[in-house]
Amino acid sequence: MSSSSTAADPDRLCAHIRTLAGDLTPRDADHPERLAPVAEYIEAQLTPHSERLPDQSYAVEGTTVRNVIARLGPEIGERIIVGAHHDTAGPYPGADDNASGVAGLLELARLLDGVTLPCPVDLVSYPLEEPPYFYTDEMGSAVHAQALKEQGAAVRAMLALEMIGYNPRAEEGRSWVCRRRSCQDRVESSRN
Repeated sequence: MSSSSTAADPDRLCAHIRTLAGDLTPRDADHPERLAPVAEYIEAQLTPHSERLPDQSYAVEGTTVRNVIARLGPEIGERIIVGAHHDTAGPYPGADDNASGVAGLLELARLLDGVTLPCPVDLVSYPLEEPPYFYTDEMGSAVHAQALKEQGAAVRAMLALEMIGYNPRAEEGRSWVCRRRSCQDRVESSRN
């Protein structure tokens, strides 16, 4: 397991966003059965970069959902959690909210592969972060936090990857896109 690069790969980021916001849509509370294929995709992307993928499945309204977790680094010590949610609000494709965050999480797994980490790092993709589950005990992040508390795990920090590249102050008509340039997809402003 070794990373071939020290920089994020725009092609990979765009490919993950396209898959999550395209083939794996919808992935919202009205379609909970669609969350299983999303979790499987994320797990398949994380598996080459971590030998430790603990299962954290739980039932919500008769449907089993799960946090997808990849553990990197040493087994013991204060851990750092890096998380992103893989569901969307409503039937929207969710490229910005939050396929972008999951794409960043998957790319981070690739970049950390083979790096000697000084502490445990958990990369976690959460379901059910959007309404109607937002701020409930059924949110994937709440389930994960409760499990860490019950295990007595020491957590140094938690970083949430949310809506990477989104700019609410952008001028009207300005958008963030994946476009072809020099035979390489690059995430950039359409005005640049």
